[in-house]
Amino acid sequence: MVGLMSRRGGIRGRGRPFGHHNKAKAAAESGNNVSKKLLLNALKSGTLNLQNREMTVIPDDVYKLNDPELLQNLVGADDDLKWWETEPIAKLYLCSNKITTITPAIAGLNSLTLLDLRDNQLETVPEELSQLEVLVRLELSHNKLTTLPSTLGPALQQISLNNNNFEIMPPAISSLRSLQTLDIRENRLTTLGELPCCLQSLVVDDNKLSALHIENHQSLAAITATNNVLTSCRIGNLPQLKVLSVRVNKLEYLEPILNCPELGEILVGKNFINNIDFVVPCGAALTVLDCSDNKVTVLPEAITSMSKLKRLDVSNNSLNILPPQLALMDNLFSLSVEGNPLRTMRREIIAKGTNAIKDYLKLKLQPDSLEEAGPTIPDIKPDEIMMQTKTLELDRKTTVPNELWDQAVVCSIVRLSMQYCGLTVIPEQALNLRGSLQELELGSNNLHQLPPEIGKLVKLRKLNLLNNNLKELPEEISSLVALEDVNLGQNKFEHIPECLYSLPGICNLIISNNQIRTVEPAKLITMTSLVCLDLENNNIGRLPPELSLIPNIRTLLVMGNTFKIPRADVLAKGSAEVIAWLKNKVPQP
Repeated sequence: MVGLMSRRGGIRGRGRPFGHHNKAKAAAESGNNVSKKLLLNALKSGTLNLQNREMTVIPDDVYKLNDPELLQNLVGADDDLKWWETEPIAKLYLCSNKITTITPAIAGLNSLTLLDLRDNQLETVPEELSQLEVLVRLELSHNKLTTLPSTLGPALQQISLNNNNFEIMPPAISSLRSLQTLDIRENRLTTLGELPCCLQSLVVDDNKLSALHIENHQSLAAITATNNVLTSCRIGNLPQLKVLSVRVNKLEYLEPILNCPELGEILVGKNFINNIDFVVPCGAALTVLDCSDNKVTVLPEAITSMSKLKRLDVSNNSLNILPPQLALMDNLFSLSVEGNPLRTMRREIIAKGTNAIKDYLKLKLQPDSLEEAGPTIPDIKPDEIMMQTKTLELDRKTTVPNELWDQAVVCSIVRLSMQYCGLTVIPEQALNLRGSLQELELGSNNLHQLPPEIGKLVKLRKLNLLNNNLKELPEEISSLVALEDVNLGQNKFEHIPECLYSLPGICNLIISNNQIRTVEPAKLITMTSLVCLDLENNNIGRLPPELSLIPNIRTLLVMGNTFKIPRADVLAKGSAEVIAWLKNKVPQP
């Protein structure tokens, strides 16, 4: 009877079983069949996307996309597509399939500008690829290729051959006069051969290259040859080169890099290099130098004159000392030196990061190494009391005799207090105390701005600017790497000054009674020494829970703001309760 179930779960009845229908349906939906609708859309747009369809072959209709007869066969009574409304096929995506063969019929798609065959099972591609004369980008990565046709399309600008089985550079590559980008990483290359004259980017990571000799290329801007077996590297006369990466190789020595005036990044980490003099000729434009995990024993003095250097990584080498002049490199914001047998620098200084290291090195400089290290010391007898206290108290004084300033210099005072003096500018004589001054009290004056020269008070640990009219701080404040206590209360700040975030030693920051509306916890978290943060009586509308993640925060004062959460009863319980409450609200990853 129709519809009765068999004991095995099958269906009995007249006619053929549903299996026939399922088989037909599966065939219609298989990757090797392309629907009429998809083909018509390709004819309209010039793009056909057949990626990730389990295809084993390219359907014949795809090869015929530029054949007028295909349009006639596709268009029916319900379609109104006219031949003049079609576009030549320009982009064909066949990636992430199981295609093993490309037939010579590919030559019929001579309008292609992009052919994407990534992640298939190709072992060869046909010579007819050379007939794709307007092809600009060819993607052949993640296949099983060992060779390429003897010639390729003359317009090719980008070709990806990574993750194949090439043992030699395909000869066709050198003749591509328009090629700009070549990616042939993760193959088995042992030699490079001749490179195209217009090549701009060469990626040969994860091969078996033992030598990298590239010279006299006018366009080459980036070379990455990480994780090979390089024992020889000669780079020169590359006027456009900006990046050179030869990390994770077996280099013991690099020849001097000559005539590469644009070279900005050199990455030679994880080799066996013991001398980095090779960087000296190319120092003018250098911004990144990674020499980590080598055997470097001495940093060349020329490094300290590389004014554009931003990141220097010499971690895990054999350095005993660092040039103190590194402290004077204004653009150097990342200096990694951990893992070296440095004799005089304590681990806790290294652990605090770049600014702490530069601060330490600055103390090692001879006085004449610092710009305008200090004024000439007057030839007068020091005042005994000032010499003992190392303090000059000038509170509520509107005029200061020159003799007092001379005594301050002679006695090398460490504390100067000029509160309630009606100051509108900081006296020049105060800034001349940069050789010794550690505490500067300028509270309750009428300061509207600070001079850039304040950045020369490099020994300053405490800065009190309470009750002035300041809206911002000069960038030069970021040079005060010894700062620990900063009081900006009762001013007109609308945000925490940016220059303070780069000072690693700040322990106490008071910026209460200002006009701050928002705080940026991501930046405050970088202030690893911050113990006390006073934000009371501002206009903060939301208190970010991430403030609780400031590493060493113990005191967090936030009363008198406009936020409603946490409530006043939580705030009244003190900092520990507020921090705990905020930490409980931090979004979990």
